[in-house]
Amino acid sequence: MKQTIWMRAALVAAFSLALHGSALAAPDAWITTKVKLALLTADGVPGTAINVDTIDGRVTLHGAVPTQVEQARAERVAAGVQGVKSVRNLLTLEAKPEPKRAAVADDTLKAHVSDALRHDAALADSAIEVGAVHDGAVTLRGSARTVSDELRAVETARAVPGVRLVKDDIEAPQAMSDAEVWGRDVAATRKAAATSASDVWLTSAVKVKLIANDQTPGGDINVDSADGVVTLFGMVPSAAAKQAAEATARDTAGVKQVVNALQVVAPAKQEQVKATDEQIEELVETRVDDDVIPHSDIDVQVSGGVVRLTGTVPTQTDRLQALTLARSTAGVRSVVDQLQVAN
Repeated sequence: MKQTIWMRAALVAAFSLALHGSALAAPDAWITTKVKLALLTADGVPGTAINVDTIDGRVTLHGAVPTQVEQARAERVAAGVQGVKSVRNLLTLEAKPEPKRAAVADDTLKAHVSDALRHDAALADSAIEVGAVHDGAVTLRGSARTVSDELRAVETARAVPGVRLVKDDIEAPQAMSDAEVWGRDVAATRKAAATSASDVWLTSAVKVKLIANDQTPGGDINVDSADGVVTLFGMVPSAAAKQAAEATARDTAGVKQVVNALQVVAPAKQEQVKATDEQIEELVETRVDDDVIPHSDIDVQVSGGVVRLTGTVPTQTDRLQALTLARSTAGVRSVVDQLQVAN
């Protein structure tokens, strides 16, 4: 009975969103898409290896990148997208040999990318073409019917061997319609080839089902979809909740595969982790504020005991002092240095 009540409530909420638009879900889907676009078009960021989800404007990044530089750069790129309130960086470091990029002549690469776009059925309603190509950097131009099509085009181009970077000059709508987020019915989803539009729908549909399930903390589980593969990440209170979340996602029409990267953390420990990070952040902010290091402008972020310092300091000596003070604070596991010395 309880399950039925939850399901009805969730379906009513989804129906209301589809009719009237949403100040919550629709902007989140929009932000996720724009962050993915930003990551895919940023130089030096392995955007295809990063999962993105947004809940109430708060973006979570998940996946593995080779270096701390790319880890930090991905966070900066995401934080720079309009509408993003905060970024939770769950990216881990996994050293991998740099894949050797095929040396492809510009004209040949342009032809290959053009062919890939032309043969992508998901882009049939858009008019996107390849502009300039130089040393593996490809410019896309034209118009996209939806922002999901814009993302699809960038993903398609980025996947072509020899492409190093994609510049996005595509004209696309400046809003994501309810139909784009919610509008696909079950039959259309099953029929559709895996497209970015159906991925947006899958993410929304899985989230609704997770919220409706009283065995899963739906509002705390991050969901990302790519070509019908749904990735679940974040924290759940038990192994049973982790299994229930996977089963719920797998049971959603259109889902081809579920990657379950959820971490099992007891509720009491979850709160402890969050509280500890908040306490560490307050302590570090006190230790590196302007009274301690004059004329500095230092921002402190803490996640899992890892402190990230950004902003400016007057000298290299001040930079070293800030890093030393942060690292010596109780509870700090490591410090990521993103400080700049003011000119």
